[in-house]
Amino acid sequence: MAHDTDAFRLRYRAGISRWYNAWLHGGFVLVSGVAVLAWLLSRLDAVRAWEWLAIPLGLVVFNWGEYTAHRTFGHHKHRIGALFYKRHAGDHHSFFADAQMPYEQARDWRVIFFPAWLIVLFCAGLAPLYFVVSQVSVNAAALFCATLLGGYLTYEIFHACEHLPARHPFARLPWIRQMRRLHQLHHRRDLMQARNFNLVFPLMDWLHGTLHWEPEDPHPR
Repeated sequence: MAHDTDAFRLRYRAGISRWYNAWLHGGFVLVSGVAVLAWLLSRLDAVRAWEWLAIPLGLVVFNWGEYTAHRTFGHHKHRIGALFYKRHAGDHHSFFADAQMPYEQARDWRVIFFPAWLIVLFCAGLAPLYFVVSQVSVNAAALFCATLLGGYLTYEIFHACEHLPARHPFARLPWIRQMRRLHQLHHRRDLMQARNFNLVFPLMDWLHGTLHWEPEDPHPR
Protein backbone atom coordinates (compact mmCIF):
# COMPACT_ATOMS: atom_id res chain seq x y z
CA MET A 1 0.00 0.00 0.00
CA ALA A 2 1.38 3.43 -0.96
CA HIS A 3 2.04 5.80 1.93
CA ASP A 4 0.19 9.13 1.77
CA THR A 5 2.79 11.58 3.05
CA ASP A 6 0.58 14.65 2.61
CA ALA A 7 -2.21 13.09 4.68
CA PHE A 8 0.22 12.12 7.43
CA ARG A 9 1.65 15.63 7.53
CA LEU A 10 -1.81 17.07 8.03
CA ARG A 11 -2.57 14.64 10.87
CA TYR A 12 0.80 15.20 12.53
CA ARG A 13 0.55 18.99 12.40
CA ALA A 14 -2.96 18.84 13.82
CA GLY A 15 -1.58 16.97 16.83
CA ILE A 16 1.13 19.53 17.65
CA SER A 17 0.30 21.58 20.73
CA ARG A 18 -0.62 25.18 20.01
CA TRP A 19 1.96 26.11 22.65
CA TYR A 20 4.79 24.57 20.63
CA ASN A 21 7.34 27.14 19.45
CA ALA A 22 9.81 25.87 16.86
CA TRP A 23 12.28 28.71 17.41
CA LEU A 24 12.24 28.15 21.17
CA HIS A 25 12.81 24.42 20.57
CA GLY A 26 15.78 24.92 18.27
CA GLY A 27 17.12 27.85 20.29
CA PHE A 28 17.03 25.95 23.57
CA VAL A 29 18.98 23.03 22.10
CA LEU A 30 21.58 25.33 20.53
CA VAL A 31 22.03 27.74 23.45
CA SER A 32 22.14 25.07 26.17
CA GLY A 33 24.48 22.90 24.11
CA VAL A 34 26.85 25.77 23.31
CA ALA A 35 26.82 26.88 26.96
CA VAL A 36 27.95 23.43 28.17
CA LEU A 37 30.45 23.26 25.30
CA ALA A 38 31.92 26.61 26.36
CA TRP A 39 32.21 25.41 29.96
CA LEU A 40 34.04 22.26 28.87
CA LEU A 41 36.48 24.23 26.73
CA SER A 42 37.10 26.64 29.60
CA ARG A 43 38.57 23.70 31.57
CA LEU A 44 41.48 23.41 29.12
CA ASP A 45 44.91 24.43 30.32
CA ALA A 46 48.29 23.72 28.71
CA VAL A 47 47.04 20.78 26.67
CA ARG A 48 49.71 18.15 26.10
CA ALA A 49 50.17 16.44 22.73
CA TRP A 50 48.64 13.10 23.76
CA GLU A 51 45.57 14.80 25.22
CA TRP A 52 44.58 16.09 21.78
CA LEU A 53 43.96 12.46 20.81
CA ALA A 54 40.72 12.74 22.79
CA ILE A 55 39.23 14.61 19.81
CA PRO A 56 39.62 11.91 17.11
CA LEU A 57 38.65 9.29 19.69
CA GLY A 58 35.51 11.27 20.51
CA LEU A 59 34.66 11.64 16.81
CA VAL A 60 34.88 7.89 16.26
CA VAL A 61 32.87 7.12 19.42
CA PHE A 62 30.14 9.58 18.46
CA ASN A 63 30.02 8.30 14.88
CA TRP A 64 29.64 4.75 16.19
CA GLY A 65 26.99 5.81 18.71
CA GLU A 66 25.01 7.75 16.11
CA TYR A 67 25.09 4.80 13.71
CA THR A 68 24.26 2.17 16.34
CA ALA A 69 21.39 4.10 17.95
CA HIS A 70 19.89 5.00 14.58
CA ARG A 71 20.15 1.51 13.11
CA THR A 72 19.28 -0.47 16.24
CA PHE A 73 16.63 1.63 17.98
CA GLY A 74 15.44 3.97 15.22
CA HIS A 75 14.39 1.19 12.85
CA HIS A 76 13.81 -1.86 15.04
CA LYS A 77 11.32 -1.96 17.88
CA HIS A 78 12.83 -2.70 21.30
CA ARG A 79 11.38 -2.19 24.76
CA ILE A 80 14.35 0.04 25.50
CA GLY A 81 14.16 2.86 22.99
CA ALA A 82 10.48 2.38 22.12
CA LEU A 83 9.88 6.15 22.18
CA PHE A 84 12.75 6.75 19.78
CA TYR A 85 11.39 4.07 17.42
CA LYS A 86 7.94 5.67 17.43
CA ARG A 87 9.26 9.17 16.83
CA HIS A 88 11.76 8.09 14.19
CA ALA A 89 10.41 5.16 12.18
CA GLY A 90 6.81 6.05 12.96
CA ASP A 91 6.72 9.84 12.73
CA HIS A 92 9.87 11.07 11.00
CA HIS A 93 9.88 8.52 8.17
CA SER A 94 6.15 8.96 7.65
CA PHE A 95 6.48 12.75 7.52
CA PHE A 96 9.42 12.71 5.09
CA ALA A 97 9.55 10.39 2.07
CA ASP A 98 12.43 10.35 -0.40
CA ALA A 99 10.32 12.34 -2.88
CA GLN A 100 9.14 14.77 -0.16
CA MET A 101 12.20 15.62 1.91
CA PRO A 102 11.91 19.37 2.60
CA TYR A 103 10.01 20.70 5.59
CA GLU A 104 7.41 23.31 4.73
CA GLN A 105 7.08 25.41 7.88
CA ALA A 106 8.99 26.05 11.08
CA ARG A 107 6.62 23.90 13.15
CA ASP A 108 7.78 20.92 11.11
CA TRP A 109 11.04 21.16 13.07
CA ARG A 110 9.28 19.20 15.80
CA VAL A 111 9.62 16.06 13.69
CA ILE A 112 13.23 16.83 12.73
CA PHE A 113 14.91 17.83 16.00
CA PHE A 114 15.27 15.55 18.97
CA PRO A 115 12.99 16.48 21.90
CA ALA A 116 14.39 19.52 23.69
CA TRP A 117 14.82 17.60 26.96
CA LEU A 118 17.23 15.17 25.30
CA ILE A 119 20.07 17.73 25.17
CA VAL A 120 19.72 18.03 28.96
CA LEU A 121 19.81 14.25 29.38
CA PHE A 122 22.79 13.98 27.02
CA CYS A 123 24.76 16.62 28.94
CA ALA A 124 23.84 14.95 32.24
CA GLY A 125 25.20 11.70 30.85
CA LEU A 126 28.49 13.42 30.07
CA ALA A 127 28.95 14.41 33.72
CA PRO A 128 30.02 10.99 35.07
CA LEU A 129 32.11 10.41 31.95
CA TYR A 130 33.89 13.72 32.52
CA PHE A 131 34.47 12.86 36.18
CA VAL A 132 36.00 9.45 35.41
CA VAL A 133 38.30 10.63 32.62
CA SER A 134 39.33 13.74 34.57
CA GLN A 135 40.93 11.48 37.18
CA VAL A 136 43.55 10.83 34.50
CA SER A 137 43.46 14.18 32.68
CA VAL A 138 41.11 17.15 32.96
CA ASN A 139 42.13 18.28 29.48
CA ALA A 140 41.39 14.90 27.93
CA ALA A 141 38.05 14.73 29.74
CA ALA A 142 37.05 18.19 28.52
CA LEU A 143 38.13 17.53 24.94
CA PHE A 144 36.46 14.11 24.79
CA CYS A 145 33.15 15.33 26.23
CA ALA A 146 33.22 18.50 24.13
CA THR A 147 33.71 16.39 21.00
CA LEU A 148 30.73 14.19 21.88
CA LEU A 149 28.57 17.22 22.59
CA GLY A 150 29.79 18.92 19.42
CA GLY A 151 28.79 15.78 17.54
CA TYR A 152 25.27 15.99 18.99
CA LEU A 153 24.87 19.63 17.94
CA THR A 154 26.35 18.96 14.51
CA TYR A 155 23.92 16.07 14.05
CA GLU A 156 20.98 18.36 14.79
CA ILE A 157 22.25 21.05 12.40
CA PHE A 158 23.06 18.63 9.57
CA HIS A 159 19.74 16.84 9.95
CA ALA A 160 17.86 20.13 9.67
CA CYS A 161 19.92 21.06 6.59
CA GLU A 162 19.21 17.66 5.03
CA HIS A 163 15.51 18.53 5.10
CA LEU A 164 15.93 21.91 3.41
CA PRO A 165 14.83 22.39 -0.20
CA ALA A 166 17.63 21.29 -2.54
CA ARG A 167 18.05 24.82 -3.91
CA HIS A 168 18.56 26.38 -0.47
CA PRO A 169 22.11 27.86 -0.15
CA PHE A 170 22.93 25.70 2.89
CA ALA A 171 21.70 22.54 1.18
CA ARG A 172 24.02 23.30 -1.74
CA LEU A 173 27.17 23.41 0.40
CA PRO A 174 29.36 20.55 -0.87
CA TRP A 175 29.45 18.26 2.17
CA ILE A 176 25.89 18.93 3.25
CA ARG A 177 24.73 18.26 -0.32
CA GLN A 178 26.43 14.86 -0.25
CA MET A 179 24.99 13.93 3.12
CA ARG A 180 21.58 15.25 2.11
CA ARG A 181 21.60 12.86 -0.83
CA LEU A 182 22.59 9.92 1.37
CA HIS A 183 19.83 10.84 3.80
CA GLN A 184 17.30 11.12 0.99
CA LEU A 185 18.19 7.60 -0.11
CA HIS A 186 17.82 6.46 3.51
CA HIS A 187 14.23 7.75 3.40
CA ARG A 188 13.36 5.37 0.59
CA ARG A 189 11.10 2.75 2.13
CA ASP A 190 13.08 -0.11 0.60
CA LEU A 191 16.34 1.23 2.05
CA MET A 192 15.51 2.86 5.37
CA GLN A 193 16.10 -0.24 7.52
CA ALA A 194 19.35 -1.20 5.83
CA ARG A 195 21.28 1.77 4.42
CA ASN A 196 22.81 5.18 5.25
CA PHE A 197 22.44 5.54 9.01
CA ASN A 198 25.15 8.20 9.49
CA LEU A 199 23.94 11.79 8.97
CA VAL A 200 27.15 13.81 9.41
CA PHE A 201 29.98 11.58 8.18
CA PRO A 202 29.38 8.05 6.80
CA LEU A 203 32.33 6.33 8.51
CA MET A 204 30.37 3.50 10.17
CA ASP A 205 28.17 3.05 7.11
CA TRP A 206 31.37 2.50 5.12
CA LEU A 207 32.88 0.14 7.69
CA HIS A 208 29.69 -1.91 8.05
CA GLY A 209 28.94 -2.03 4.33
CA THR A 210 25.65 -0.14 4.68
CA LEU A 211 26.68 2.88 2.60
CA HIS A 212 24.49 3.27 -0.48
CA TRP A 213 24.83 5.90 -3.22
CA GLU A 214 22.84 6.66 -6.35
CA PRO A 215 23.09 9.72 -8.64
CA GLU A 216 21.08 12.74 -7.56
CA ASP A 217 17.80 13.60 -9.22
CA PRO A 218 18.62 16.21 -11.90
CA HIS A 219 15.37 18.02 -11.06
CA PRO A 220 15.38 18.17 -7.23
CA ARG A 221 12.48 19.55 -5.29
